[in-house]
Amino acid sequence: MTASATTLTPSSATDLGEDHLPSRPASITALMAVQTLRSTVIRPTLTFLGVNLLAAENLVLGTLLATSRLPLECRLANAIGPFAIPTELHTELWDGYLAQQPDQASLIRGLASQHCFLQNPHAELGYNLAYATAIAWLIYQRQGVCLHPQATLAELSRIWQTAYPHRGGRAVDFMDAWASASASELLFTA
Repeated sequence: MTASATTLTPSSATDLGEDHLPSRPASITALMAVQTLRSTVIRPTLTFLGVNLLAAENLVLGTLLATSRLPLECRLANAIGPFAIPTELHTELWDGYLAQQPDQASLIRGLASQHCFLQNPHAELGYNLAYATAIAWLIYQRQGVCLHPQATLAELSRIWQTAYPHRGGRAVDFMDAWASASASELLFTA
């Protein structure tokens, strides 16, 4: 039995330039079931931060679902990871918001990897889902978003549309992401 391999030649490698990138990133649900995201990443991260509200879980989960499905042209420049958090906003959160809240800064720093954060803190947004979840929540918290315990999906989608950074994302994108994910899973409950 012989093995065959495909070799990229220099000319074929250059044919795979940016014009061949997909217009929409792969959905986060291709990597992990939504209920698993909720129970193993989002809920424990928010609980660690002292946020014990189902509406907050639903907002952050919906943010992850919607943002990870946005077409690339709706993502801000320099946006990293499935939450599409721009590096400038990440820096602003640390320098302008967390600098004034050392206890919360310490909690969030505890979610980051020990050495890599010091070398490239923005990379954490791409490969550390708990850390990225905490930063996504901070985006809402810094703006003083108040959630009532029975917030509806429509209310959460409007909060996402107005308070989360993107270019032209609409409440319907949030709702569609929920609908797509809930086609196989029950999402809007604990």
